[in-house]
Amino acid sequence: MEDKFKSLSIEDFYKRFPNSKSCLNYLAHQKWASGFTCKHCGHHRYCSGGKPHIRQCSKCRYKESATANTLFHKVKFDLLKAFTIVYLIATSKKGISSCELGRKLQVRQKTCWLFRLKVMQAMKSHQKVGLSGKVEISDFKIGMKKTLQNGQEVQYKKIVVLAIEKKGKGISHGYAISTNSRSAKEINRLSDRCVNLDAKITCYKKHGYDQICQKYPVVKRIRKSKKSIMPLSNRMKNSITTWLRGTHHHAELLQYYLDEFCYRFNRNKMKAEIFDHLLERMVCHRPRTYLDIIH
Repeated sequence: MEDKFKSLSIEDFYKRFPNSKSCLNYLAHQKWASGFTCKHCGHHRYCSGGKPHIRQCSKCRYKESATANTLFHKVKFDLLKAFTIVYLIATSKKGISSCELGRKLQVRQKTCWLFRLKVMQAMKSHQKVGLSGKVEISDFKIGMKKTLQNGQEVQYKKIVVLAIEKKGKGISHGYAISTNSRSAKEINRLSDRCVNLDAKITCYKKHGYDQICQKYPVVKRIRKSKKSIMPLSNRMKNSITTWLRGTHHHAELLQYYLDEFCYRFNRNKMKAEIFDHLLERMVCHRPRTYLDIIH
């Protein structure tokens, strides 16, 4: 098989992780690869905690498992199924819904939905790679939810601010955030996090973009209309909306889905490595609860 099509097969996955014990071995190796450090007192020496993959601090006697203080913290179902969910999310080209995960693994849809959001939390950008060169910054509305309030139909739309880096005739990297408005504050929030100061930007001719035009060299400002658009930004916008409708069918908790889309897009050349990359992020990430996620 050619390298550009090579990825971790399901057969290779189950050879590598045949049971929950092998998953715990992997987590323990990743978590303590650089040595043990007690979360309570910072001591570096430990002894066995009485059970496999549990370490006890030799100073304060605090016990810590391989899953503690990671996104696998207090997982209520089989750890092998949790690893399988990470594998399916990482290797599916367009992602996979929680309903489909539930059918494949015989796990409740709500359980898959919550754990899937934890995986998506690990996909959030660390902002280590800023956009440089020619950059387009734009915004668009996405999603619609119709509900009845006092007998009337109400429509809701969410605003997305998008920044992409142009490379040749295509896009090399992109970042997006969900906002409540097109204000200068929200547009600055994206540019400060993701756009390097040496970038040459193209943006819309709106008041919200005036402040970033003072910070960055401006190539062009476009008056937004149906006939006047930025082609590459429009392509990215259409990809995001089509992906949301086809895979997830809604725009609730939109920032999580934007993080997943950008994670996949920016790492489209990672094949077999993307599964390990995502697992490493989950091990290093602090634990998240249901209340943390929905609020």
